[in-house]
Amino acid sequence: MLRLAWRNLLRTPGRSLVTGGVVALVVFLSLLFLSVYAGAFDAFFQLLLERTGHLVVRVEGYKGKEDLESLAFVPPELPLPPGAKVEGVLEGGALLIAHERSRAVVLTGLEALGLARQESFLRAGRLPEAAGEALLGEALAKALKVGLGDEVVAYAPGSLGLGVYAFRVVGLLDLPETHLEARTLLVPLADAQALLAPGRVTRLEVRLPGLGLYQLKPLEELKAALGPHLQGLEAETWLEANPTYAAIFPLYDTVMGIYVGFFFLLGGLILLNALYLSLVERVREFGLLVALGLTGRRLIALVFWESLLLVGVAALVGLGAGLILQLELADGFRLPLPQWILEQYREFGLPEVLYGRLGVKEVLLTLGYAMGVGLLAALWPGYVASRLRLDRYAALG
Repeated sequence: MLRLAWRNLLRTPGRSLVTGGVVALVVFLSLLFLSVYAGAFDAFFQLLLERTGHLVVRVEGYKGKEDLESLAFVPPELPLPPGAKVEGVLEGGALLIAHERSRAVVLTGLEALGLARQESFLRAGRLPEAAGEALLGEALAKALKVGLGDEVVAYAPGSLGLGVYAFRVVGLLDLPETHLEARTLLVPLADAQALLAPGRVTRLEVRLPGLGLYQLKPLEELKAALGPHLQGLEAETWLEANPTYAAIFPLYDTVMGIYVGFFFLLGGLILLNALYLSLVERVREFGLLVALGLTGRRLIALVFWESLLLVGVAALVGLGAGLILQLELADGFRLPLPQWILEQYREFGLPEVLYGRLGVKEVLLTLGYAMGVGLLAALWPGYVASRLRLDRYAALG
């Protein structure tokens, strides 16, 4: 039966090649989509992780508090595993004044490592190296009409510190989100504490080296271990600290499956059409096979074997092409989109260079869809072939 099915496919090489080509293209495009989709997800979550660290420690109930006094706390000593790093961050509102202009800003005090992570966004100048030096978002600097070397004054009435502090602009940042760039002022943590709250921070960011992006179980274990040491404080994983994106995370597999399923639905319709045409053209042949004693079940099996052989060979071709492309995507790629679209793309915090990711799950999903489509597309032609009676074959052929 298998040999007969293979010979039937070779008898119409043009149609078999076109149909197989469509299936191979669907498999190839599915792998391409899955690789780019996973790469975009990775980049987006990596950005969140870099901004918050693996674990974030804040005061309990911080979401319902607004004033700096109830949000700031003295950082406790935390029993962290070897290699883990903890960074203090102090964040508060201030009025930034330059000559006759002023703007409301979010003043963020960072330790040296935190400031160093801003280097990729630096478009002019350098990072702060001494007290009294600051980084401004480019949009904020433009609104205040200040540049490198100019002096700005941060005024924070009602703070726990000095309330007023002068900074010299040493660097301008081109942040992905324009709305953040227009109100971002980054300064050394010690300066922020002098201005806002001496010795305090509004959050601690814990970073664990060597931990994969989606390895959440070790974070939950560390969070539980830190619990007894956090009097009046609470720890959140990076996903919990970003609840909106945490809600999106479980939808990842569903969205991926739906998109790929749509590709295969289109490919399956083309495969169904090819199998049905093949059935119509071979009515006389089927009649001869029935006359020789081939049962309806074996006719169905013949149609199924033809479909599975065609889909199987085409899927392997598409899989090979997709894996070769994946080798290139894994090294990084830039989306071939116009600059204005890339600008909108960056507003979501995604970098222009992505790194494709294709795992065993994605490959199995694609092959599973391919074989499923092969079986489903053969159902109707196989049913029609098995229901034709011998006298009907004679009438048609």
